Amino acid sequence: MGEVAKNVERIRRAKRLNQEQISDVLNVSRGTYINVKNGKRDLTTGELERLSAYFNVPIAEFFDQPRNNDKFKQMYFYILRHFKDGVPKTKLAKLLYLADFSYFYNNLAPMSGVRYVRREYGPVADIFFELTDDLYDKGKIDIKPLDYALIISPTTIAQEENYLSDEEKDLLDKICVFWKDKRTSEIVNFTQEQKPWKMCRDGEYIPYSLITQEDPDHVYAPGF
Repeated sequence: MGEVAKNVERIRRAKRLNQEQISDVLNVSRGTYINVKNGKRDLTTGELERLSAYFNVPIAEFFDQPRNNDKFKQMYFYILRHFKDGVPKTKLAKLLYLADFSYFYNNLAPMSGVRYVRREYGPVADIFFELTDDLYDKGKIDIKPLDYALIISPTTIAQEENYLSDEEKDLLDKICVFWKDKRTSEIVNFTQEQKPWKMCRDGEYIPYSLITQEDPDHVYAPGF
């Protein structure tokens, strides 16, 4: 089974749809879909577009994309080092998004490769909440309520790994320095003004490629 067919099947099963339903969407017979599933026939661009609309996922979802969850975790702790008194949970999520998408803008490749979901309060990495809960349960971060926000701060210095390059650290530093003293609402508003958030619907994965349509001076901060 090819990677596209494999991912279509994965999404189909996750959404508890049967093969007849997918065949109807593609406007092909069930036998033809079986050939797709078995790698004997490729899906056309038009068929991928129909599946994308039906599943409510970007076409990129059907293609395997490298991601590095460990590197994302290092980015998480690297940002926390800029905030000795802690950082609001929502703000941390947006800083990670800006790092990945800004790096993609410059290099056509993301920093970590994790996928971001369009949420009401801006983009959030698909593993952000799970990772935060796991780090809290293991005592590696502390979370305290303060002024209607959850403040995250490290309880220990994470073991340094060699995932981040000097270029990546430099970008993270610039992003953190700019947004450090800004209100959470400001960074939320900024990400909601960007094309990636505007061009997707709630709950959709945000394709990294959308950031390349952003104005050059509106990539990780106003004027940068």
